[in-house]
Amino acid sequence: MISKRTFRIGSVLSAVSIFLSLSGTGYGLNINLNANASLLSNTAAFDAFRRAADKWESVLSDDVTVTIDAGLESLGSSILGSTSNVSLTTSYDWFRGLMVADELADTSGINPVVGALPAASDLGFFLPTGFTLNGSISASKANIKALGYDGLDTIFGASDGTINFSSDFAFDFDNSDGVSSGLFDFESVAVHEIGHLLGFVSVVDQIDAMVENNLVGAVAPTLLDLFRFASVPGYFPLTLAEFATVPRVLLPGVASHFDTVEVKVPMSTGFFNGNGAQASHWLDDAGLGILDPTLSVLEVGALSSSDLLAMDVIGWDLRAVPDAVSSASLFLIGIGFACWARRRWPSLR
Repeated sequence: MISKRTFRIGSVLSAVSIFLSLSGTGYGLNINLNANASLLSNTAAFDAFRRAADKWESVLSDDVTVTIDAGLESLGSSILGSTSNVSLTTSYDWFRGLMVADELADTSGINPVVGALPAASDLGFFLPTGFTLNGSISASKANIKALGYDGLDTIFGASDGTINFSSDFAFDFDNSDGVSSGLFDFESVAVHEIGHLLGFVSVVDQIDAMVENNLVGAVAPTLLDLFRFASVPGYFPLTLAEFATVPRVLLPGVASHFDTVEVKVPMSTGFFNGNGAQASHWLDDAGLGILDPTLSVLEVGALSSSDLLAMDVIGWDLRAVPDAVSSASLFLIGIGFACWARRRWPSLR
């Protein structure tokens, strides 16, 4: 989901086991936009949404079709856009096998960190007191399609999720000539929200909301959470061997980062009990990519190499990086992450 300087995301989790046939190789990502009447009636907004989808199609080569329901509606005083995924859960071993096979078949290059994903017996997570794992891993339906499984739409319906854009803010719907004074860039919001629907989401947000409401329970980490570690020496991997054994962190409020051993990118730590931004995002205002939690007036967000690296390791195949991708590429970060000042603008979810 994106806010007035903050994107926010919500997810729909369905406890479903998936046993389907592998899809064939193909020609690239196709994103269908199923807009409701409110969005279709705003031609400029729909066209900007289409351009945002085209950006993702230009960087991801998986031969799958993703269908997005979308609309314009009031989302309150601080939210520019909100995403609700259709998400499915099954065993870690099932996902790990699919991720490794997908990476080995990726013609854009093999990332060794995927092959270093731990065996189920070695996979551990730090959780708040009272929380447990439910024995499954969660992924967006779109993400599972990218991992090579066909037939999901027949079983679960065509929709891969819903994106709603705020009708409460003034947008610039064409950033080709810049963004006009006092306006938010609609296309940037759309690119961000599509990223969540494709799989950039953490269960830490669910845990954070439960903690805020004095609840505990069993949770399913996401594919992205397999790369989430505490930013404390000794609690993140320095080698592939350590990547296979060091526990991941699902603790709201604990400094955390996305980690492929060679690349470490700081992440937000929770809306309620963390840094004020949902954990399904990079750290706020650090210039890390389109999955920054916030957007300012006049700002045009850009896909970065960090965004694409995250998509790559969770199962998407990358095309050659086009000009549309920010050259502010992979962010190698040191220990003792700095605290960036946060501007309070509307957020993305």
